Amino acid sequence: MDSFLIWLLALAALALAFGPILYFLPSKKDRRLAALRTEARRLGLQVELRPVPKLDAGANERVTAGGRQRSPTHPSVCYWLALPLATAPLGSWRLLRGPSGWVADAELPPPADLAARLLPLFDPLPEDAVAVEHRNRSLGCCWLERSPAGTETVASLKAALMDIAKALAAWGEQAFQGEQAGERIG
Repeated sequence: MDSFLIWLLALAALALAFGPILYFLPSKKDRRLAALRTEARRLGLQVELRPVPKLDAGANERVTAGGRQRSPTHPSVCYWLALPLATAPLGSWRLLRGPSGWVADAELPPPADLAARLLPLFDPLPEDAVAVEHRNRSLGCCWLERSPAGTETVASLKAALMDIAKALAAWGEQAFQGEQAGERIG
């Protein structure tokens, strides 16, 4: 019986010594997210933690118990694709995904005819994508990175962003030609 008690105390001491170390090991979810973000960087995308306005927020997310208004957000991760200089004149804009689909952000609306042109290109984006944004010569998709998203999701996300970037470049070229034609007429 004495040897059993000694072994039990030794195991308890080891558990107390190594327990905190095991607490700091990354979980399966942490390893999956690290793999997603590493793949994104390998593909040339920049990764940024970014809160995005939440369109489908409940009443308890919009107002505190004390009656103070809140601005509910998604704690999302934005994957950014650098764009060529030609798309810079488009300005900053954001489209948000809500319960009824994609809508223009009231604070950063896109040019009127641009949103309709881009929406069909959003189909390949992850189901939990919450925003597509253009700013400072970059195009980004903000999403929640929910499971079962894997590294192949990042590759399809980059392909979708490249298609959207091509449409932006074509739209910008048409707008530029329209402005030049207007200058020649006037």
